[in-house]
Amino acid sequence: MLKASKILLIFILLNFCSCDKLDTRELIVKNSSDKIIYSILSENDSMNDSGFYYEYQDNFNESKRGDYDAPFVFEEIMRGKMIANSDRPRYWDNYFQKLEDKKARLFIVEKDSVDKYGWKTIFAKNIYSKKYFITLEKLDSLNWQIEYKGGYLRESKRMNFL
Repeated sequence: MLKASKILLIFILLNFCSCDKLDTRELIVKNSSDKIIYSILSENDSMNDSGFYYEYQDNFNESKRGDYDAPFVFEEIMRGKMIANSDRPRYWDNYFQKLEDKKARLFIVEKDSVDKYGWKTIFAKNIYSKKYFITLEKLDSLNWQIEYKGGYLRESKRMNFL
């Protein structure tokens, strides 16, 4: 019985050692502006590239939403506060390796814009206040913290909206 317990214990320990290590790095967004903001991480110049925001795509059919699908909830970043970005990848190294130019985009959207246009229009027309191009090296040098000090409302150059 003691021998079986030792074998079981060794098996369990080996099992834990073989598990993937969790990437605990968090992208922190600090809001130093006088506005309430949201942050959106993307692989390219389109804010709507991430799978998190599929319900804001033009071709999304609300009737096909699954029973367990819930809309992505955007977390407000209040003035003077900082939070970890909600839409982070599980493994940062893998995420950056698969990017064509090895740069992610961090979009900042002010709450005033969301109140005025709504999320569907924000995503459809790529409306944002600021866009950061970030690399792993840059995040390391910034200690994984991006500070937003304010910006101007911008929109994708492919559409005239305002």
